Amino acid sequence: MGFKADESFLRFLTIGAAGVRRTMEHLAVRGFSPIELERYCASNKIWATKVKRLRLPDLLCVRTGLRFEVRAKSKLEIKMSDAPANPDRSWDSGLRDHDVVAFIASLRRDGESMPADSAVYFSVRSLRDSIGMSKLGARKSASEGAEQDRNWPASVPKKDGQVLEVDSGKIVAMLDAGPGYAKRRQTYQLKGKTSYVRPGDRFRGLIDVIAGAPAGMADLDVHLDQHYQPLVEIRSKNDVDRYAAVKALRHREDNRDRALAVLDEVIAREPDERVRLEAAGSAVWFGAALGQDTIGRYVWDDDVRADLRMEAVLVLTEMVGDTFSRSVLEDVAETSKFKGSEVRQAAIWGLGKSGMKAYSKLLPYIDDREDNVALHAMGAFGADTPRAVIDSLVADLIAGSPRRAPAASEVLRIINNEHVYATLIEAARNRHCDWILATLGRLSADRLRQKLAGDWLLERLAPMLLLSERGNWLATDSVRADITFLLRQDL
Repeated sequence: MGFKADESFLRFLTIGAAGVRRTMEHLAVRGFSPIELERYCASNKIWATKVKRLRLPDLLCVRTGLRFEVRAKSKLEIKMSDAPANPDRSWDSGLRDHDVVAFIASLRRDGESMPADSAVYFSVRSLRDSIGMSKLGARKSASEGAEQDRNWPASVPKKDGQVLEVDSGKIVAMLDAGPGYAKRRQTYQLKGKTSYVRPGDRFRGLIDVIAGAPAGMADLDVHLDQHYQPLVEIRSKNDVDRYAAVKALRHREDNRDRALAVLDEVIAREPDERVRLEAAGSAVWFGAALGQDTIGRYVWDDDVRADLRMEAVLVLTEMVGDTFSRSVLEDVAETSKFKGSEVRQAAIWGLGKSGMKAYSKLLPYIDDREDNVALHAMGAFGADTPRAVIDSLVADLIAGSPRRAPAASEVLRIINNEHVYATLIEAARNRHCDWILATLGRLSADRLRQKLAGDWLLERLAPMLLLSERGNWLATDSVRADITFLLRQDL
């Protein structure tokens, strides 16, 4: 099957986002308080309009101030993208010696990529100190910035096992027995690498690094005694320090009175547009009028750069529960000013499951004349959509226009909660409507058979259930994408 660039890009983006999320979970268990420093690093949502951001690590711990770069790997390696001739694109750009790089394996399970339970961590200092042992790979495509992969030597076992011996030249381990296999000894030659294990240690295949070029793995616990002081960092000469500080303030419970005054000062005097915008976002979170006025100008003023306007809308989508932010998103969605703009799509997306969860506000847009707006409205519904909204969508199946009825059907398929099944089944029993039956036929065949066992309605739905993913191998997303791609090769 030919290469599908968009599908491939989304797959790797998804692996990366899932790795960030799992790393955040693991760090929280370890006692850290991580947030996204690089906006959308934990999401696989693709936006075409992107702000030219500062070179930021992925995560910031708002308790300790420690920053983390996360790299999810389908094959676990100590590997970073590098552009040696461009300091702004080098592998360690924007990172301090004590910052940490997390490498997390992405494993294939039942045909899906899943992140490992935990990452392996190295300080930036340890990677810098061992850079002489690293190797640069071939240049990537120009679309990727003509970067190269920089790879530090590492030993990653393929199977679970236990360390038996460690000396200056090798690690000897006993690998666990797999189905149909006996335990066996395995020797890992160090060849100048440092061992990270001792006799008796257990390791996990494809997940753990047992030896590598860096002198040691990062000891995360030593950082837990650090107390981050964003109100001090906000005075730093470094743009990244200031950006991190203003973003951290809305995630801290202390110094809130002082924070408002400092944020007002940053908004008034900050030279970097991105730092000022983020400061305005934090001020909005605190309910400050200056923050609201400032971010409002980013959204509405005609002379604002398109990427900064988009970033302002994305900032507002994060202010869950804030009535001002929700009101602005609703206004952006309604106004003709942003017709044909991705900004409108982002506002609608932010009203849904990824932001405000204001599902009733999405209803007017599911059949919008702009296809991309309609699609974003549909995709923004979540499984927590309430019964009243579902009732409205079912009514659209009965009385909706030729554009609205199929949109409502798709939204109900996406929501797929118990209210959807109950409401559709009740409607199908009480009146004849092709769209109601067609929508039921798009839901889970197994759940419908369970709910309708012995019911006459199940017999009417039987032909449509044959087209479900469970009953028809051609109905899976991957196969549908493959056959569509194949049939386009018709010249």
